[in-house]
Amino acid sequence: MKKILFNFVILTTLVVLLLFSLTSCTTVTPPVTGIVTITLEIFGIDLMVGADLERPLKNYYIYMDDVYQGTMTSSGVLTLEDVPLGIHTFEASDHLQAGISFSRNIDIDLQEDLKDKANGMVCNGSVIFKVKLGVNYVTIPVNCNLSIIM
Repeated sequence: MKKILFNFVILTTLVVLLLFSLTSCTTVTPPVTGIVTITLEIFGIDLMVGADLERPLKNYYIYMDDVYQGTMTSSGVLTLEDVPLGIHTFEASDHLQAGISFSRNIDIDLQEDLKDKANGMVCNGSVIFKVKLGVNYVTIPVNCNLSIIM
């Protein structure tokens, strides 16, 4: 009888220890990220000459650390969620960079976009920003210049 009771106590103790050790492993800390809200500040020749009020707003392609994040217009806002904390480079360009899939931009009128590039105006800019916990506001300064196509 003592041997059965001793085995029962040992077995119960092992089961309890096993349960405590397994439940402590299930706690996972979520990755620490921030939210980034991007706006554009446009500079350059387009502003000096005067904007054509009937011309539609340009599309700007937004990249974070050379990875495509989305498209916005000069008066729009783009919000990125789950951005890892730390220093990142944010870029805006009115033309697609090499390596970006056409299927990602299927909703954009690329014919109209290409027609805009024929006038020789190229707009792009970048900023380095340290993303912190919470909501971060990033303004990308975009310069527009005449490009000479040879």
